[in-house]
Amino acid sequence: NLQHLDLDGNNIADDGAIAVSEALNHCPQLKVLRVGMNSIGDKGATALSGALIHCNQIQRLNLTNNNISDMGAVALSEALRNCPRLQYLLIFGNCIGDRGKAALTEAAKTHSVDVPNLEHQYHPR
Repeated sequence: NLQHLDLDGNNIADDGAIAVSEALNHCPQLKVLRVGMNSIGDKGATALSGALIHCNQIQRLNLTNNNISDMGAVALSEALRNCPRLQYLLIFGNCIGDRGKAALTEAAKTHSVDVPNLEHQYHPR
């Protein structure tokens, strides 16, 4: 029963995020997922979003310093609505613009999720 998965800084990119997403379908007890600093873009973020539906125990999610833009942020925001135990989302240091920030902020309100430093995006589009 995997509860904590830390893949920070492994440069897994979208293909790796897709592979991780497939594995997460079998990890309903996962509480912490760290995939920061991995060059994950919208394709990988969307795949992870789909997998989060199966991780209803997730409490902390770290997606910092990747290449996620509005498209990936919107996909993640939809998934967050199905994560009732999520307490903390780290997603700063991406390419998220106003539309993605608004979607994440609204989704975070659903379960009072803390999303610190969302405004700190390195490459806004």
